[in-house]
Order: sequence, then structure tokens, then C-alpha cells
Amino acid sequence: MIDTTPMLAVSSAVFLAAAAVFGGYARSLPSGPHRYGYAAAIAAGAMGLAYVLMALASGLFGAETDVLRFVGYTFMWIAIVLVVCAVAGVGRRLTLLLFAAVLGRVWITLGSWFIDGALALLATLGTFAALGLGLYLLFGPFSRAAKALESERQLLFTKLKYLIVLGWVGLVATGIISEGAGLADDFVAQLVVIYVEVVLILGFGGIVVRSQRALAQTAEATSLRSLGTDRDPGRGGGQGGSDGPNSPTDRAEHAD
Repeated sequence: MIDTTPMLAVSSAVFLAAAAVFGGYARSLPSGPHRYGYAAAIAAGAMGLAYVLMALASGLFGAETDVLRFVGYTFMWIAIVLVVCAVAGVGRRLTLLLFAAVLGRVWITLGSWFIDGALALLATLGTFAALGLGLYLLFGPFSRAAKALESERQLLFTKLKYLIVLGWVGLVATGIISEGAGLADDFVAQLVVIYVEVVLILGFGGIVVRSQRALAQTAEATSLRSLGTDRDPGRGGGQGGSDGPNSPTDRAEHAD
């Protein structure tokens, strides 16, 4: 078996370097847009720290690293989802649904690797159900909300949407091939997963920090910390920030 520890160490260096670069770009952005640049830095930094711990666990103790990777995924996806929801201008309900789909898929996938039989089949079906929910949200309610926004913001959302889907498909396919079907050894599986992660994280950060105008429009209308709810649905794009036209639920949430 090929030792994967050096590959894990190199991956940690790549992601931590990316986090530093994105953080530097974020500092150069005006107040408001800079928060989204920092979110990109957090996404890269989370995976960088996860890989540091994975390299130590693998190199020093020969321990399994799956749980550490999925903890990194959790913080990575939290940062990505917050930015996507803010850019799309959706409300709290849709934001929480996307969190449930994304994080549910992550942890159901991990859990399915430790169980057998009917439970494993149910977990696999749950993974695809969560993936289906995420795709429905991005291409349904999120896309409809984004149509009411400025063109720059629409374009940024579209880029992020397709990048996220690419990452989902890549990670799910790799998990099925390596853990489900056992068609790849640990080294090949790790290599492919890292490649998908690099495309996802560096692509996400690069798109975000280079979209200053769209970020400025997003920052003017949306608070990143308020789970994507627009502060003023009349600014920065019509109905962006509601889960539907004239949604009374979002107005009540906004009052909170």
C-alpha cells in the first residue's frame, strides 16, 4: 500500500496557501465585499487544517482520516453555502433547507461507509435524496430568486451554482467508486478526491474574490450573518431575499 501521508501534507500546504491568498485579496476589497473574500479564505483554511490533522493522524498513528476530512467539509460547505445564499438573496427558510441538504449529504455519506445491509442501502438513498434536494433548490427557488437581481449578481450566482454541482457530482462519484464499489485503492481515491476539492475550493475562491461589483451589490442588500436574508427586498434586485413573491414569512423573519 502506498503511503498517502506526503500527499496529505502537500494538500494541506496548498489549501493553507490558498487561504492566505484569498485572505489577502479580501483585505484589499472595500468594506462589505471583503466579508465574502474572507468566507473563501475560511473554506480553503478549513480544508487546509483538516489535511494537517489528517497528515498527522496518518503519519504518526496510522489512523483513519475520514472523519477529519468530513469535519473539514462541514466548515468548508458552511462558508460556501452562506456566500451562495447571500448572492442569490434567498430567505432564511431556503438557506436552512440548503444547509440541510448539503450537510446532510456530507454526514450521511460518511455514515454509510460504516454500516452494512439494509441500513447502508437506506443511507445511500438518503445521500441521493439530499443531493436531489440540493439540486432542486439551486436550479429551482434559488435560480428564480436570482432572476430578480442585477446582471452581475446573477452571473456570480450562476458560476457558483455550476461549480457547486460539479463539486457535488465529483465527490459523490468518487465516494461510490472507492468506498461503495471498491474500484480504486486508497491512494487513487485520495488523489481523485483532492483533485475535486482543489477545483471546488480554488474555483470558489477565485470566482468570489474577482467578482467585486457583484459582491458590492450583495453586501448592499444582504447580510452574510443573517443566513442570506436581504435587509431590504426593494434594493439590489426586486424579490431577492424572499422565498417567494410577497412572502409574509420572510417579512416576519426580517423583523427578527
